Amino acid sequence: MRKINFQELFKKNWIHLLAIALFILTTIIYFQPQFNGYGLKQHDIEQFKGMSNEINHFRDVEGTEPLWTNSMFGGMPTYQISTKYEGNLLVHVYKGFKLWMASPAGMFFAYLLGFYIMLLCMKVNPKVAIFGAFAFAFSSYYIIILQAGHNTKAASIALAPPVIGAFYMAYRHNLKWGIILSALFMSIHIIANHVQITYYLGMLLVFMGVAEFIRNVKNKELGRFFKATAGLLLVYVFALGINYGNLSLTNDYSKYTIRGGNDISINVDGSANNENTTSGLDKDYITQWSYGVKESMTLLSPYVYGGSSAAIANSQFSDELRTPEMRSKASLIAENNVYWGDQPFTSGPVYLGIIVLFLAVLAMVYLKGAMKWALFGMTILALMLSWGKNFMGLTDFFLDNVPFYNKFRAVTIILAIVELTIPLLAVLFVNKLFMKKDEILANIKPFYIASGAMLGLMIVLTFTGLGNGYLSNQESEYWYSYGDQVRAQIANEDPAKLRENGIDVNNANQVQQVVDQQTQRVDAQFNALTEFRKGIYQSSMLTSIFFLIIGIGLITVYLKSNVKKEYILIGLGLFVVIDLVMVDLNYLNNKKSNGRNYDHWSKIEDVKFPVTPTQADKQVLQQEIESNPELKTLVNNVSVKGEGSRGRVNQNELWMKKLQTLGMATNYRVYEPSLGFNSSRASYFHKSINGYHGAKLRRIQNVKDFHINYNNMDVLNMLNVKYFLQQGQARRNPGALGSAWLVKELNVQANPNKELLALGNMYLLNNKSNAKLLVNGNEKQRDTIAGRENVVLLQNDSVKVDLTNVVRAGVSSSFVQDANGNVNWIPTVELKKDTLNSFETLLTIEMIHDFDPKNEAIVGSEVANSVSSLTYSGQGSIEMKSYLPNHMVYAVDVTEKQFAVFSEMYYPDGWNAYINGEKVDIHRVDYLMRGIELPAGEYDLEMKFEVPKFDTANNIAFAGSLLLFFVIGGFFFKDFLMKRKDKEEA
Repeated sequence: MRKINFQELFKKNWIHLLAIALFILTTIIYFQPQFNGYGLKQHDIEQFKGMSNEINHFRDVEGTEPLWTNSMFGGMPTYQISTKYEGNLLVHVYKGFKLWMASPAGMFFAYLLGFYIMLLCMKVNPKVAIFGAFAFAFSSYYIIILQAGHNTKAASIALAPPVIGAFYMAYRHNLKWGIILSALFMSIHIIANHVQITYYLGMLLVFMGVAEFIRNVKNKELGRFFKATAGLLLVYVFALGINYGNLSLTNDYSKYTIRGGNDISINVDGSANNENTTSGLDKDYITQWSYGVKESMTLLSPYVYGGSSAAIANSQFSDELRTPEMRSKASLIAENNVYWGDQPFTSGPVYLGIIVLFLAVLAMVYLKGAMKWALFGMTILALMLSWGKNFMGLTDFFLDNVPFYNKFRAVTIILAIVELTIPLLAVLFVNKLFMKKDEILANIKPFYIASGAMLGLMIVLTFTGLGNGYLSNQESEYWYSYGDQVRAQIANEDPAKLRENGIDVNNANQVQQVVDQQTQRVDAQFNALTEFRKGIYQSSMLTSIFFLIIGIGLITVYLKSNVKKEYILIGLGLFVVIDLVMVDLNYLNNKKSNGRNYDHWSKIEDVKFPVTPTQADKQVLQQEIESNPELKTLVNNVSVKGEGSRGRVNQNELWMKKLQTLGMATNYRVYEPSLGFNSSRASYFHKSINGYHGAKLRRIQNVKDFHINYNNMDVLNMLNVKYFLQQGQARRNPGALGSAWLVKELNVQANPNKELLALGNMYLLNNKSNAKLLVNGNEKQRDTIAGRENVVLLQNDSVKVDLTNVVRAGVSSSFVQDANGNVNWIPTVELKKDTLNSFETLLTIEMIHDFDPKNEAIVGSEVANSVSSLTYSGQGSIEMKSYLPNHMVYAVDVTEKQFAVFSEMYYPDGWNAYINGEKVDIHRVDYLMRGIELPAGEYDLEMKFEVPKFDTANNIAFAGSLLLFFVIGGFFFKDFLMKRKDKEEA
């Protein structure tokens, strides 16, 4: 082996060095604040810091992985929050792929590098590959997810193209290295840990595999196809093996999450939920974010539906409110949403550049072979699947029949594949254009037809619109029904008060006059809104037409002249980037709107410690110290390093450390209802029942839907919610039951539905009339209900029976009718005083179950059959001695057999209990909590979260990644370094 000739090496690889340099330079320019001490404000990363705070503190203190955290949703595994597999050496390659830079700069560089590597694997000209990398990386969706903080999704997207490139290489021109690189790239792609993107990538590979099968059949090379397919499948299994820990533990965990089906077959109102359920997520949840069919036009032009969800006054179009045409109408529409699509809200449009889309159309015209149809087919399928609830025929088919498809939410995420396949088609055409100009020139008519058709379509759509009236469905319904709403409001008003205002409800003309006056204002508002949005739409379309004309012009100039292809490529790249960056800068930029602070960036120390404790958080600390003065010394010993020359202490970091220390020394939960259930702010400082995660445990979700949403204090008490954080204050809950307690009775319920309902009050509803009693549409004479059912009495007319107040009062009541036909609820004890029989009783309701978590535990028949008794004395004591998220110790002192309930989430795959070293059964009680039958005696009870698979997985990852390094190194030495030596000796 001779010495490396750097001059020769540079001569052969200068273009790749130039590409890397351009990628780095572009990254530095676009994300300049990151290189000057700033970090990007990313909502999901702030939430992540909250959910992972206890995990990180445990790592710092114990030096190991906890695998379980109690910081949110009452407790859950850490597998899909933050778990490090130190044995996987490929993590270092993964970091290197981002050039060891943090997000967003590192992710953006990975976008560029990943697409470039794919195109090199596909034998695309490196200069064209540079163009393709920029077209891919600046696609709007990829920039928007960086701003949102969807880092794992961004990483998976960035690492998908190399997998595709190696796949193509294995089939087309280098079987051995295609397979080796497939092992490498698939392994690090899976490390990124966004299974949904990996799933979609698998769908694309299947399409491409079918295309390769067709090509090999035509070329009579099936032997090579099967050899490549077998090799790829083998190394994909190898990649799965390296990532066995993450994938296997995630699979184990998913069975117990909202992605793993539901043991509850009813809705909150008691009606059947079978139409909305799948073996994974509920259909409504999966399709909540569905792209509109017409909204797909954002692929052509970014603002055809307005852009992101924001008030017009706060959007990039706010300056238009100050134009002479709109100034008088600005106050009417300034607070209206600039977005009018079908999604609940959106961070921005999915736009990949009109020139890129045009080049992809030309690819369908001029490329040959099945591969273009594979890419096109996957593009169309992904687009239709992104429509979700707007195209339920296809969506239902996939949810019900395609394995694992129903495990993923937000069907719009599949558009990430569209923003990969279309740029790939575009680049493949450009590559052919420069390689086979004469062939295209000899068949130029389709170019003219395609150019004219696309340009004509854009012009027509610019002036005809998309047929939506520039309003969302909700806005249209509101506007067109507003007159009826005013009439209904008048009908519900007191006629006497209306007469005082000069309105006679019996005078149709007067009523219509009032309606007309009210609707005039709304008409003016919506007319101004449609006019404004029409301007946004047409401006967007005209801009796209401008760039399309440039794209057509550059291709025409190249075909009709002798201009060097490099100039055309630079022109195409320049205008593609300008087109895309003009959009991207609306969603991630370096602006300082107030002249001092960046809109999207904060000082790096504020990004590291983004949550400032509220007064309520500090009050929790103070109250815990008052309850246990020994905690004061522990907390006061906490310190953090100062920063800068003055040694300034970051107060957010200091408070975080103090509350982390408190958390490890205590065991309580908080609930912060004002932020909603899906917020991890409280988790940043405390153990909380709030949280933020797309795969929370199913049982806490069901308890939240059925009980926490209705402020069931018995449930909050059994979850040990010791503090409510409200309006900046920590309100202590005296009813919180603590870490563990002894109950007197096990209340056996027949099925999970009844177990869940039994956590609240249950009532017996009795029909005392001749009318039909309908409960959720089913005729009943009497029924056991929870109080949220849809109840109707049906005789001559249907009477909807409102249960809200009577259930809230919790007293036996009668639904009665007086002589005038008026109906109402009256407490039954009061009705007995009606000696004149003034009322006819239609229904009665009485409470038959009042959940008492302190003294009873709700169990299923399986638990009932595995314990020695259903009743206990409840005498004795059980107290927590020490707390770690994965290891809790309780002091038990009972003179006879008892049953203990623990305010911890039941999770069978890992949690074990021991008494004097002997394992005892943990039972599921109160639908979602742990319970243990305790033998008589005084002893310590230990609960440990033990996952032997984790250590096994780490060993497998180490061995597998080390083997892969040896294989790559060995073949590189053999195929490249030794080959050079042989050439030199020859």
